[in-house]
Amino acid sequence: MKILVVDDIKYNGILVVTELQRLKHTVVFALTGMDALRELATKGSNFDLVVTDLMMPGMDGLALMKNTTNLPQYKDQSLKTLPPFILLTASTDVNRLVEAKLAGFSDILLKPLDRIRLRESIDHIVSQQVTFERTLAQTLDSVKEMISQIKTRGHLDAAKTTAGYLQVMLIDLTGYVEQEDPDDVFES
Repeated sequence: MKILVVDDIKYNGILVVTELQRLKHTVVFALTGMDALRELATKGSNFDLVVTDLMMPGMDGLALMKNTTNLPQYKDQSLKTLPPFILLTASTDVNRLVEAKLAGFSDILLKPLDRIRLRESIDHIVSQQVTFERTLAQTLDSVKEMISQIKTRGHLDAAKTTAGYLQVMLIDLTGYVEQEDPDDVFES
């Protein structure tokens, strides 16, 4: 995985970077939220995960995540999704931690760095991504099989019903893409 680590205290960041490199990840380190946002905005950056501190001067971890959602590559490409964010913080302010969770952080880890907990968090995120991709592939395979069965058996009524369902699903999916990116030209 390609991971962006953000922490305004260099020593803390280096601990995380070292651990992630030990786990064979490619890691980029940023000292500020603004530096991290520039890294995320770089064309072709394609980060798989962001591990960020919460309390940083200028732009904190929560603001970093919110600002990342406004970057063109996440607004303009219907298939490129925001990378998961893990919050690694010394803060015990429950209100801020709840705010972070509600904002969409995949996990919240408390400092000092717990290497095992970090690895478990990353493994969980990877497993969720794999499960989603597998489910999508299985769904597409099921639809292909259903269409093949209809063609083989010549069931015109089933074909019409299936075509109707697929058309409604396509309209719904197209509407979602256009809502998320009104400038996207979607051809069905």
